Amino acid sequence: MAELQKAKDMKLGVCPICGGKTVSKNVELTESIKGKIVIIKKVKAEVCSRCGERLYSEDEMKKIDMFIQKVKKGLVRPASKKEVEVYSFGY
Repeated sequence: MAELQKAKDMKLGVCPICGGKTVSKNVELTESIKGKIVIIKKVKAEVCSRCGERLYSEDEMKKIDMFIQKVKKGLVRPASKKEVEVYSFGY
């Protein structure tokens, strides 16, 4: 989860990338787990209104990590299943 950043180390309400204003939102994370694309809904984040950068609190990152471990162990059932299209980008 390279996109995750510790919000507590940032100025609250200010994007560390562009300086834009951030707002609290529930977002979706897309992860690859055991070779499958998994969408995790209702994740709390601060989202920049200018560039879209997402910031997650340390507590939320811990919750995400624990949830992913549960998914890997088969302890959580998906709320729904969707088909994912895969494209090859030339070369």
